Order: sequence, then C-alpha cells, then structure tokens
Amino acid sequence: MKIKESDGTIINVFAIYWFGDETYFYGLPKNYGGLLAYRASQVSIIDPEISFSAIYFENNAKSIQHWALMKEKLLDDILERDDVAYNRFLHIIKSEGLVESDFY
Repeated sequence: MKIKESDGTIINVFAIYWFGDETYFYGLPKNYGGLLAYRASQVSIIDPEISFSAIYFENNAKSIQHWALMKEKLLDDILERDDVAYNRFLHIIKSEGLVESDFY
C-alpha cells in the first residue's frame, strides 16, 4: 500500500489504525529511521493493495499490521526510532520485495 503526501512524497504503508472514526497509516519515509503516522484525511491513497502478510490487532485501537511488527515485536521500538529494530524491519521488507533494495 502506498500513500502520497501533499508535497508529492510517496510513502510505503505497513500498518493501518482506526481510532474511533479516524483512520491512520503508519508509513516508512526515507531518511527517517522509523514509522510515522499519517492521518488518512491528509494524504492520498495511490496504491490500495496490501501486498504483505498482515495481522489484525486490537487494544485501544483496531489495526492491520505487517506481520513482523507484531510477531517480532518491532512496532514500539520502530516508532521510537530504535536502529536495531528499524534495520531488522528494513531487512525483512527488502527481502519480501516491499521496498527497493536501495531503500534506507
């Protein structure tokens, strides 16, 4: 799945969250080192296809996430921009062909 910011930047999405009536995407921008939340009403969906194995999760929000974020317990660390978790996730998504090999 891919979204586009108002400045034209294309972002790969690896999780979708629903908080009440709001929808958010967790995307992986280049040069950031972690996941960022994007409000659905502030971006355009340019590729709606979820092309990775996903897991549904529910706590204070409902979400669909890339399997590694849950099974390898990477989500919290990636949100905090932990280098080890980020590099592990990056290795996984590169090996799955979800981002280009030169994505960093």
